Order: sequence, then C-alpha cells, then structure tokens
Amino acid sequence: MTEENQYRTISVSPETLAAGATIGNVDLTTELSDETVGEIHAALMAHGVVFFRDQAMTARQQADFARRFGRLRIAQRAAFLVDEDVPEMAVLENDEARPPNVNHYHTDGIFRSAPEFASILRGVTVPQAGGDTIWASMRAAYDALSDDMKTLLEDKVAWNDFQKLHGSAAKKRSWDGDNFERMERMRKANPPVPHPMVRRHPVTGLKSLYLSESFTTGIEGLSALESQGLLDILFAHCRLPEFQCRFHWRPDSVAMWDNRSMLHYAVADYWPQTRIMNRVTIETDLLGSGDAWPESKAA
Repeated sequence: MTEENQYRTISVSPETLAAGATIGNVDLTTELSDETVGEIHAALMAHGVVFFRDQAMTARQQADFARRFGRLRIAQRAAFLVDEDVPEMAVLENDEARPPNVNHYHTDGIFRSAPEFASILRGVTVPQAGGDTIWASMRAAYDALSDDMKTLLEDKVAWNDFQKLHGSAAKKRSWDGDNFERMERMRKANPPVPHPMVRRHPVTGLKSLYLSESFTTGIEGLSALESQGLLDILFAHCRLPEFQCRFHWRPDSVAMWDNRSMLHYAVADYWPQTRIMNRVTIETDLLGSGDAWPESKAA
C-alpha cells in the first residue's frame, strides 16, 4: 500500500524523502472531523513537518486548530509580541527596524525542562522574495551517523540554555526598555536544563538526535574542548542538505512541525522587507503519547 492510500480524507505529497509533506484537500478554517485530525497527525509523525497552502485563517482559528492536537502554551510577550485577542498566539515580526536575528538551526523549547510537542506557523505578511524556512530531520541525521558515533552518543546528556541565544549580542534589542523585565522573568523561569542527546520518539519509536545550535551549550562528562569539538561536528552534520526540506512562504501558508524530531532555520535573506508570522505552541501530544516527552522527567 502506498502512503497516499493510507489517508481517506486528505492528500499527502512528500517534499523530500527525509522530511516534509504538503497536505491538501483540507480547509483548516472549518471544524475538522476526528478522522481528518488523526490523519494530519499521522502524516506529521511520518514526515516531521507538514505544510498547508491557502488557509485564510484568523488567529483564533489557528489556535482552535492547534488545540485539537494538545494543550496550548500561553504566549509570553518578551522575545516576541503576543496577539491581544488570542493569548496563545506569538507574533513574529521583522522589518527594516527589526532585522531577523535567529540564524541558527534550532528546535523550539529544548531549553525547557518539559519541551513542547509541536509548533504551528502561519504566514501573515511575507516578503516578495526570500524568507523561506528550512527544516532538518534529526531522525535522518541520526540514521546517517556511523555506528561508532551512535555508540558514543547513546548515553550522552547535553545542557541547553535559554541565554545562549537570548543573551547573545544578536538579541540585544529584546532587552531594551521595559521589555528587560519580561526577558528577565523568562530567563529566571528557564535555567539551564539537561536532555539526552539521543531520544527515542514516543510515537514512532525511532531514534533522533536532540540538540540545537541556538541553545545546546555542553555535554556532560567531557572536557570543554571535547564537548565543543563534538558539538561542532554534530551541528555541521545536522546542516547537511540531505536531511532537509525547504518551504517557500506565501500569504496564508501554514507549517506544522514536531519539535521532537526536527530542527528549523528561518532564512534571513529578505531584509529590509517585512515578514510577519503567527505561531502557536502545542505543549502535549494528545493524539500520540499524551506528554510530549514521557521520559523527560528522568532527563
């Protein structure tokens, strides 16, 4: 049976063999059936990130769609703005006065003790050219490692720190004015946390690398030199195009990805054009294992 034959209510077209699929035959502004939501979840588990085109959703509709998959995080105004009418909706706005400043591959929430399951991003205002997002499959990256490297990493734990990115010079404007107090609250709420560098996905059962250029700072049990050297090797490995898919945004395009198995990179090649995106975070995997990472309490 081909993958296409597995779905009754949606169409699923893979973007690359490693990652990504476009889902069609669905209107996210409507009340979806449980079967359709289940099939979208199944496609997400298979491909890591799924895309939808021409979804003229309001912020409330985007949040309502996301809520079908699990508990939503209330957005905090600090690094990003928040929709005044939809408290779960972070607004990512870049323009001539606010250049894009996250040029790393990262997974959302790895700096938390209980990282989130998924993110849903919608293009509100997109540049005429540029502004793509790249996703990289950490399952494919893990599978491509040598057996010796897999053995080395099997029991390794790495530390992840909110401040590695948000305390950097590139993020200085986030701390300006009265936003300093908001950022300071986020810093205190998110002290450095350890997570296994190799994790078995709680739904698919497949292993993935779990690390982030933006937030992973060091590996337990290694010297500083050894730790940085190994992280540099792994960061370079995860950037290989063979593990990636690239998505070109249009207005009302939507991407949904699984933070447990994917990294992403917002390409900063559109400045000084304007790029406004709405993002909602799903903390728990209601249709999968319940918690995003059932074993995270032991990390």
